[in-house]
Amino acid sequence: MKQGYDILRKFCNVRNETSALLQTNPNTPRATFIKETLDSIGIEYSVDIFGGRSELSNIEVTFDKGAKSSIMFIAHHDINNPYSENCQDNSASVANLLDLIGKVKDKDFNRNVIVVFTDCEEFGGKGASRLAMRINNGKFGTVDYVVNLELTANGTEIWSDLENSNLVDRLESVVCKELIKTLYIVNTPFNDSVVLRGRGIDSVCIGSLTDIEMEKTYERGYCSTWSLCHKENDKFELANRENMNKFVELLIKLI
Repeated sequence: MKQGYDILRKFCNVRNETSALLQTNPNTPRATFIKETLDSIGIEYSVDIFGGRSELSNIEVTFDKGAKSSIMFIAHHDINNPYSENCQDNSASVANLLDLIGKVKDKDFNRNVIVVFTDCEEFGGKGASRLAMRINNGKFGTVDYVVNLELTANGTEIWSDLENSNLVDRLESVVCKELIKTLYIVNTPFNDSVVLRGRGIDSVCIGSLTDIEMEKTYERGYCSTWSLCHKENDKFELANRENMNKFVELLIKLI
């Protein structure tokens, strides 16, 4: 199984013809890439097709470890700008979750592991809304919490968009054990976790920044990494192999 960085190199060259808002076929090139990657490593998955004016799909992978509860990881696979490689937003997070899947498929954990690649985050979190309905209807059993990945191509400073929850306490304890200075709580743009929390599901959005970018975020409330979202200069060259590997290791420790 290739590392997330190597998956990202290929994924950044996969372009959807339109934004998710205008999709008429849920089997987009990016969704196809995810499914073909899962097929290549022998992973079973299901595709939940939904929508209204547009045809959308969430891709779901479940590792049943025989536990009573589950942890869920998600990342959106849709795009806003079809002319961008969308490296940080959100190709790297998809690549990191594909890497995670390859690493956990044969491991034993004390909870089940679910990974979902959501659609149409960029236009109101429609995939997250669909996922929330399925979680609340018991489709996945008991889900302890949902960890949502955004902007995870570069940096070793870990940020969270939520504070004061059991999930954040767990996240912070893992981060500190990794000898990272701290878990930074920041204000972020809209993301799928906002939708999930609005439907009563414990969820946090996490990502990574370099120390310089994190400092800018605290000084200005924003940074140049976040300003790349939806832009054509959001390219693969922004990614760092070592940082992405470290991020996936952090996700495994969260399980």
